Amino acid sequence: MATPTPLTDYQQTYHWRNKNCGPWAQEWVRTTLPTVKAEGDGNTVSITSVTSVEGDCDLGQRKGKLLTIYDMEVSAKWAGSNASGDEFTGTLQLREFTHEAIDGLTDYVFETGIEQSGGAADAFRAWLRGALPAALKPRLDGFRADLLSAHGMDTPGSGVSTPAAFKAGYSPAPPGEQHVRAVAAVAAQKKREDAGEKKGLRTVSVSVSAQMHASAADMWGLLTDAARVPLWSRAQADIAPDVGRKYTLFNGNVSGAIISVDAPKKLVQSWQTKSPGWPADHHGIMTITLDQGSDSTKVTFALDGVPADKEADITQALEAFYIRGWVNVRTPLTPDSNRWG
Repeated sequence: MATPTPLTDYQQTYHWRNKNCGPWAQEWVRTTLPTVKAEGDGNTVSITSVTSVEGDCDLGQRKGKLLTIYDMEVSAKWAGSNASGDEFTGTLQLREFTHEAIDGLTDYVFETGIEQSGGAADAFRAWLRGALPAALKPRLDGFRADLLSAHGMDTPGSGVSTPAAFKAGYSPAPPGEQHVRAVAAVAAQKKREDAGEKKGLRTVSVSVSAQMHASAADMWGLLTDAARVPLWSRAQADIAPDVGRKYTLFNGNVSGAIISVDAPKKLVQSWQTKSPGWPADHHGIMTITLDQGSDSTKVTFALDGVPADKEADITQALEAFYIRGWVNVRTPLTPDSNRWG
């Protein structure tokens, strides 16, 4: 049986470093947004105050690269007037202030409310919905550069210096440990889980596994290489083992994002299916582990956050589409499944 390719010296010695920049990020939002103003068609509007900032912001270093990871939700108040001198006030919700927007993976999500009513208010709000986001977006896009300027790390080729206080806050992983803390992805998932709890959604966990006559390295390729996934899924896939990257399997019927990668042993991803009865705003957490023995490798698909009333259906689907799908490529020895609530 083929053995996994040994790690290079460079791979064995790189560090993952992480700093919590949440307090700085909240202050940036509270001081920057009230400077935003928009004008046009005789109308004017400005942010008067930021009422709340929730979420996470971290700056990390991996393999000499700086990574900005943030996911926040912002509430603010605005005030404006039209050409006739009518004055209006209202609220702004920025639902997703995330690094994925700058990376082109998603868009900023704005929601506006107005306290007044009537024809003039309706006309002003229609203008506001386009003008205020357009004025905010350049400021939000500048967040990453300001974060790097304030909290950059000393790293070869980065060109960014690290304040002494930041160096004291490093949390390096031991050499040789491939450990990635996908803070933003985990934080986003926590929000979804909290929302599910508030809605009274009871969840359970399911697990299916099988022993395969293959090396962990071979199986890792079948899990994470978009060109090889169809060998067992018999459907189009879009996936790569990059933290934060979104993926789709089974022609888009399963989707999510990569949370952490420990090749070729463990892959953690958020997981959602279009199966009837699975809530559209709910994600589970799929943890795939590959435990290589002397002559075979055990693969386990453990899914947390399964709606309780879908336990049997999801377990059956995992066995049918994941475990049995692999039979087309490798012959399993002793498939088994476990369930727990």
